[in-house]
Amino acid sequence: MRSRLALVCAVVLVAACGRPPGAPLASGDYKLYEAVSDRSQIAVIDSHSHAIERWLPLGTPSSDWKHLYSVAGSALADVDPQTGSAVRSLKLPGSNYQLPPSTLSGVPGGLSQNGQWLVLESFDEGPPGSMPSASHLAVVSTALSSPAVRVDLKGYFAFDTISNDGGRLFLIEYVSVSNYRVRMYEVGAQQLNPQVIVDKTNPNDSMTGLRLSGLPSQDGGFLYSIYARQVDAPFIHALNLSGTPFALCIDLTGAGYQSNENALHWSLAMSDDGARLYAVNATMGVVSEVNIGTDASPDVSRTVRIKSGGTTAGIFAQNVQAKEFGANATVISRDGKTLVTAASSGIVWIDTQGLQVRARALTNWIVWSLALSPDGKVLYALSDSGKIAEVSIDKTQVGATFDPHAGNPMSLMRVVSA
Repeated sequence: MRSRLALVCAVVLVAACGRPPGAPLASGDYKLYEAVSDRSQIAVIDSHSHAIERWLPLGTPSSDWKHLYSVAGSALADVDPQTGSAVRSLKLPGSNYQLPPSTLSGVPGGLSQNGQWLVLESFDEGPPGSMPSASHLAVVSTALSSPAVRVDLKGYFAFDTISNDGGRLFLIEYVSVSNYRVRMYEVGAQQLNPQVIVDKTNPNDSMTGLRLSGLPSQDGGFLYSIYARQVDAPFIHALNLSGTPFALCIDLTGAGYQSNENALHWSLAMSDDGARLYAVNATMGVVSEVNIGTDASPDVSRTVRIKSGGTTAGIFAQNVQAKEFGANATVISRDGKTLVTAASSGIVWIDTQGLQVRARALTNWIVWSLALSPDGKVLYALSDSGKIAEVSIDKTQVGATFDPHAGNPMSLMRVVSA
């Protein structure tokens, strides 16, 4: 009798909810690529078995994930992410070059938007407590068929981005620890352009802030980077990469991270048509929509206050350079109608029409990173402890949760079909 009753309850539960709690949501077989900071490697995790199948070196992937560029000693390797084997390699002009970080958490970057150029960097350290005394960069064609072009500069110049033709290298020149300016190096002429790239709207303003992450426009003409400031409100730095270079600073609403460390939770998402950019900070309850697909200058079309469930005071380390910060934790649905973002706890769904929260999930998790399956139907959420959850982006339903025990999570970099 008890067995029959249990069976009936199970059938009713499945009928009511569509599937039992914790059941897998993904119909396909996927591989999840998780970057971990303590190993400085990428774990390749099977979505069905939940096991780590292999390890890859921490590196910069191409947009289609057919190439993974990593540095070992004085060599740059092009690794096949499917097998982990090095397809080709190139000797670098030194042994100290590293891939530049693309996020505050340290996820490697350095690629041009079209994937044809890669930049590496190294620095000569100055006295303790001071900035580097010299900067060295290497510009490499990703075909790895020709030697790297060396760039050697006195002072502290960090990589920002490179144009699609490989001719313009954009750098952040640190004038002091807290102040910097954007410069352009002409690779063909092998010279630093004497003009500083300034904000067209406020050319006399000096730039201050901490870069959290960035997204290129679909045509590679702009790079949009989001910065948090110590005292003032955050902003998006829109850098024009074609024609006469210029920058636009798009001010956002919010506090500085000195008084509110939740100011370091800003992340970006871009619509598939490249017309809209969303700056989201659900822990502070702010979402801004920026029009970027018109001939006019990018501007904030609307900012909305949302209710996402409190703050996360005390979660983050006092050192804002720490590698334990989460990566960009916002995704947009394929149809452009929904944003999903990490909140103070769990994740929230925000409709892009009204910019209002319509659902929540994983409310007992601190979510570090988000990634969509190739078909855009399943969302994978990575927690600060390393657990992973499958979530239906349309039905807002949580499926399987598991812990691959990969290490200290840095980012869920990609989900690909097996």
